[in-house]
Amino acid sequence: MKPASLFNNSHRAAGFTLLEISLVIGLIIGLSVMIGFGYNSVSQYKRGKDAGLSLQAVYAAQRAYMADHPTANIAAVSATQLLGYLPQGWSAMPTFIGLNDEVLTLNIAVMPPTLLNGKAPYDPSTSTNDGLWDVGE
Repeated sequence: MKPASLFNNSHRAAGFTLLEISLVIGLIIGLSVMIGFGYNSVSQYKRGKDAGLSLQAVYAAQRAYMADHPTANIAAVSATQLLGYLPQGWSAMPTFIGLNDEVLTLNIAVMPPTLLNGKAPYDPSTSTNDGLWDVGE
């Protein structure tokens, strides 16, 4: 004869324990935080890469202008003179926003062009020729 058990397996309540629910919620929160950090890094990289591509376009416009006007001084060339040499579809000089949402100035008086934050050069990347916030190599 079988002894009577205190718990009958056929009447066990279905559901999750508090510990299981807490672990799942903790996992979801942890993954959300990691995705947030990853998104921030990717958006900063994208902003730097876009700035680098725009600077490369301005640099190409400077080189094309200097090829047509070999005796010109690049420091005396204005933005309006370079507009015709920008890539097709560009109707104005590009504008730049830094990583902390500061407005950056495009310095076209030098070749290759650089970005300025006030009067200081702006390049928050680890290299000065990586194509992020500069024209690259």
